[in-house]
Amino acid sequence: KFLKVWDLPGGALAKSFEGHTQHVLDVGWTPDGKRLVTAGADAEVKVWDYEKGEKLKDVKAHAKQVTRLAFVGKTPTFLTAGGDGAVRLFTADGGQVRQFGDGKDFVYAVSAGPDGAVVAAGGEDGVVRLYNGATGQLVKALLPPGAGR
Repeated sequence: KFLKVWDLPGGALAKSFEGHTQHVLDVGWTPDGKRLVTAGADAEVKVWDYEKGEKLKDVKAHAKQVTRLAFVGKTPTFLTAGGDGAVRLFTADGGQVRQFGDGKDFVYAVSAGPDGAVVAAGGEDGVVRLYNGATGQLVKALLPPGAGR
C-alpha cells in the first residue's frame, strides 16, 4: 500500500507515499525525476509529485491488478500490463493513449523500444506479443519453444 524512497548509500528513508488500497507491484520514475508512477494490485496507477510528496492522479488502469509498468524510452509516457490481459499506454499525467491486445490471461511483462515503435508483452500463456507502438495492432505472436509443433 506504500511506496518508500530510500536515500543511498546511507539507507535513510527519504519519502513515503501512501494511497493504494492493496500491494504496490511496480514503480517507475519519469525521465525528468519529478514524478513517480506506481502500479497496484488494486487495479490502479497513481502518479506522484516527488518533491511535494503528493499524489497528482489516480488512474483506474485495468480491470484487475496492474502487474507491471515501463516508461517508453526517455519520454514521460508509460505502459502498463494487467491481470485483465491488456497492455495500455498512458501519458505522464495518467491519460490513456491506446490499448494493446485484449488477452484473457495475466500479462506480467511489458517493454517498448527506445522510440516506442515496438511494444512487447508477455504473460501467463507463455506467448510474447509484439505490437505496433503507434497503432496498437498485433504484429507477431511468438510461441514458447516447443508449442504448436
